[in-house]
Amino acid sequence: MIQKINIGKFLLPIFMLINFIIYYFSYDGAIFIEGADATQYYKPALSFIDSREFMTGPFAPLTFGPPLYSIFLALPISIFGLEGSSEAIIILQATILFLTGYVFKLILLSLYSGTSRIFFSSLLHALIVLNPNSLITAHLCQSETLFTLLFSLALLFSVKLLNNFTFRNLIFIGIFAGLSALTRSVGLYFVIMLPFFLYVMMKFRGNKNKSMNFKFIIPILVGIIVISPWYIRNYIKFDKIFYTSNTGIYLQLQYIQLKNKGSGWSRESGENHYFEQFEEYSRKGNNKKYKFCIDNNRHWSCNDVFTQLSLRLILNEPILVHIKTIFDSWANLFLSGGASNIRNYLGIEGKSDIVGFQANSYQGIDSIENFLKKINLPYLLILIVTVLFSLISRVIGIFGLYCLIKNRTWRPYGVFLIGILLLFTAAYLYLGQSRFRVPLEPILMLFTVFGIIYLMRKGDKYK
Repeated sequence: MIQKINIGKFLLPIFMLINFIIYYFSYDGAIFIEGADATQYYKPALSFIDSREFMTGPFAPLTFGPPLYSIFLALPISIFGLEGSSEAIIILQATILFLTGYVFKLILLSLYSGTSRIFFSSLLHALIVLNPNSLITAHLCQSETLFTLLFSLALLFSVKLLNNFTFRNLIFIGIFAGLSALTRSVGLYFVIMLPFFLYVMMKFRGNKNKSMNFKFIIPILVGIIVISPWYIRNYIKFDKIFYTSNTGIYLQLQYIQLKNKGSGWSRESGENHYFEQFEEYSRKGNNKKYKFCIDNNRHWSCNDVFTQLSLRLILNEPILVHIKTIFDSWANLFLSGGASNIRNYLGIEGKSDIVGFQANSYQGIDSIENFLKKINLPYLLILIVTVLFSLISRVIGIFGLYCLIKNRTWRPYGVFLIGILLLFTAAYLYLGQSRFRVPLEPILMLFTVFGIIYLMRKGDKYK
């Protein structure tokens, strides 16, 4: 009976309708106003259109992130202008989201050969494109949607590699991994770690061909070639080889989050303490740029000193503080559903409540209870729906993960995908947020579908 249900036939019109409804009830300019760090992307896009340079302001070249998403934005903005490009950007990003779901549909079809494979692959496609977190992110000026497609294509060719070990697949893995790193800097970790993940995947498959081992370096070489123009550009402009200048500020935010969630400090107290430590650190190191870096903490020349100090401060915190903060980060990363982004995009009141919750000292359950008492009914309903979607899919996904690891045929893929999840979880560390999970949603939804397969076909060897 289940084989006769054609989800794919209705998916596209439903997807288009939902996107139209979300956009219809949004307010003018929400795509740029509510997109986190949106100016970091569209200002370089405007600069690129005008002068073929990537600038975030007068005399301020882009260094805080890679350029590909700004190049992506430049096309609709050049045609329609900044204010008139909202609809075009949303259409493009919604299309990218739909294509991402289709890529993972192909991944499932290559893994699962059961009689209901069309149904389950279409179900996976639906869960990815109708995922509240991914849907709302596609309506915002944020790089995650484009990054997820490129990242997913690298995963698709990685899965293909297991069955067809060819230079073509290795090269495509490197190209798409490199492009993903040019979209979000976190992709650089993926490029670096790919040979290891691919090697482990092949070993779990039982491959003993030692002559094949050196070929795993091909994707990283191709990836480096793809991203090398950005290194060269930075070297020419700043006489220093670096990829982005965001490591220092990112680790600084990690430390402040560590104090907030692990030690119960307010954000303001954490920031004040950090800069007190920075002043002392700079004085001991005779750092003459102390005052400049305080006022320009995203400047490329301050990146190294902020990185060194932040790592030292993070490592000096008690282990219990780290455990508390990681637990909070994982809960936010895997269970939050994008409710705040939906509320903001639709112009529903309550933004100050979440800002206050994040800024004040964190007291665990008490802080959460006080926050829930303050928020209005529409936001509460959105929060309930999105969190339930995440919670239910995660619980089912645990069965899917068990299914992937238990089955010998699927085990190499399961180990590979777990490694990817762990890599990104480690990279996000203490700053787990729903939008950071967008690139991981297709993998998590894949686990969910395998969980459904396991629960429906238990005892039938998943056929």
